[in-house]
Amino acid sequence: MNHSASIKTVSQKANVKYEASDDILAQLLRKLDKGTETIMNLRALITTKTAELDQLIQQLRLIDQVLTHVEHGTEQIEQVLKDLTSRDELVYAEATLNSALQSACLLSSSIPTCAKKPNSIHQNNEWILMNKVNTKLKQLDIDPTHYFSTLDDTQVLQKALIDLEIAKTISTCIKNDYKRRSALMKNKHAEENIMQLGDKIREEVKVWKKYSRNAPLMIQGKDILVLLHIQDQQVTKNKRKSNQALYSKHTSSSMAKLHTTRPSSVLKLRKLLGKRSSQWLTMTKVVVH
Repeated sequence: MNHSASIKTVSQKANVKYEASDDILAQLLRKLDKGTETIMNLRALITTKTAELDQLIQQLRLIDQVLTHVEHGTEQIEQVLKDLTSRDELVYAEATLNSALQSACLLSSSIPTCAKKPNSIHQNNEWILMNKVNTKLKQLDIDPTHYFSTLDDTQVLQKALIDLEIAKTISTCIKNDYKRRSALMKNKHAEENIMQLGDKIREEVKVWKKYSRNAPLMIQGKDILVLLHIQDQQVTKNKRKSNQALYSKHTSSSMAKLHTTRPSSVLKLRKLLGKRSSQWLTMTKVVVH
């Protein structure tokens, strides 16, 4: 009796021991699963933060490029300002600097702030810049194939956008000067001003080509240099006509004076001959008597 009771007690203790071991094992498995899930979450977080860090680095690089271009543009403006002498040129330089700063602001605002993959951010920036550059090229009537050899470099696109902003300001100055020159063409006494304005426009075109990569400046579908050459030919033609008219007027005036003085000279000569003839006749009569 006692023997069977002791066996039963041992069996109960063994069952309790096994049940306790199962609980501990289940608890350990749950902790293991939780630890595994935590590790996966941490790895996902690391991946996300790494992508955000890469995006931030890309944004910082873009900002640095913008600052570099603005500094370069500012240095160029400072160099131009050293050679400026007239108020019009000062206004032109100020407008150029404002355009460069405006371009920098546009580039800065185009940098996305939301979390995206680095590749998609880079492609998005290129697409935005490409659209802006193409818009500027259409406004300035510049052939894109002449301006670019490639359109897939973000740095080239950024520099192109800034250069085109400056070129736009220069284009406005050139067109205004050309309008003034065209108006002066109607004045026959403004030859000197016309030639001076033509020299100024040609100097401005040199600056334009620097920022437009030697693209021609078109006005109503014609190269500005061709239009200036046509105007110069017209000035030369008008000058030749003016000289011919002046010479003709001078010749006519001289001939008129000659014709008006000739009859009086003939009359004087006739009177003188008549007077001498009468004197000779008088002397002859005296001798005969």
